[in-house]
Amino acid sequence: MNLHPEINLVFSYGTLKRGFPNHSIMEEIKASYISDARTNFKYPLLLDGKWNTPFMIHKKNFPNSYKISGELFEIDNKGIIALDKFEGVDKCYYKRLEIEISYKHTNGDTTSKDAWCYFRYENASKLLVDPSRFISFYGKEEVKKYTAVHFRPFDWRNK
Repeated sequence: MNLHPEINLVFSYGTLKRGFPNHSIMEEIKASYISDARTNFKYPLLLDGKWNTPFMIHKKNFPNSYKISGELFEIDNKGIIALDKFEGVDKCYYKRLEIEISYKHTNGDTTSKDAWCYFRYENASKLLVDPSRFISFYGKEEVKKYTAVHFRPFDWRNK
């Protein structure tokens, strides 16, 4: 039973992580970093499109995929609404779904929890044909290829 239903756990694997181009959104919504975390199951994570956007596809234990490393945040319901808008949930670009993640406490104990995660929705299945593109972690090398939202044309989602 969730004693604080207004608080949500969100697993971030890409540009919303601390030190990455879109983390300012997490700061604006007052997301609280909990810990580094990892998915309990394997999922495809890859970069795609002319902006080299990182995204996961909701295909649990898909062949040649990985347990994905990321960060766990606490976010209130207003923050979730803002993230849904940023991720284009209403336009079916991404879906927000619950997954199982694990993280370590400062005392070294590991905990498993359910957390929200944003998965690519639009055209996702066609991107699964080349598993050599799957990665387990979106890091500093991968972000060098990314074009941040504020550097894209105003109507970039319509192109």
